[in-house]
Amino acid sequence: MKKLIITLSFLMLISVSCSSDDSSVDECTPIACLNGGTETVDCGCDCPEGYSGTDCSAKLTPNSVTITKVVIKKFPDTDNGNWWDTFPTNSDADIYFTIQNSSDETIYSEPNYYEDASGLNVDYPFTLDSPLSINNVTGVHYLTLIDLDTNTDNTISLLAFLPYDADRDGFPNTFTVTNSTDTFECEMTVEYTW
Repeated sequence: MKKLIITLSFLMLISVSCSSDDSSVDECTPIACLNGGTETVDCGCDCPEGYSGTDCSAKLTPNSVTITKVVIKKFPDTDNGNWWDTFPTNSDADIYFTIQNSSDETIYSEPNYYEDASGLNVDYPFTLDSPLSINNVTGVHYLTLIDLDTNTDNTISLLAFLPYDADRDGFPNTFTVTNSTDTFECEMTVEYTW
């Protein structure tokens, strides 16, 4: 009987030690996922597009930025106090824009224009018929606002912009750029590719 009790005790000990609830296995410690990352079952993070790293804290530089829309928000309403257009009658500017790369090559010219556009508190949206994809995303580009004229088109204003700026918060679908004198402002709608 004593032998039977010892044998049963031994078998119980073996069965408890072979249980699948082995507490000697270390469980992972969850980490806080940043920038909209989601925690995985193995205590890692699934990062959204544009972010990487164990906690999604590393911001990636996109391979390209595609401009799909430009809204002209503000520009000089007069040409140093004179009308932009004087023939056949005095009138406001007929506006369109071009975009140049850092080599000063025109990479986009808007085919549409707004007639008699006022530079005062009126938005002029241009949806690009052919979205402009830019690969040099950290290079300085220029947007030139132009007055369409019968003889020679006149430059109204110019502003410099970065298609991607690491100092912007995240990867905004729209961002506003202004020239250095705060007289010309536009809003760009973009898409990112990684």
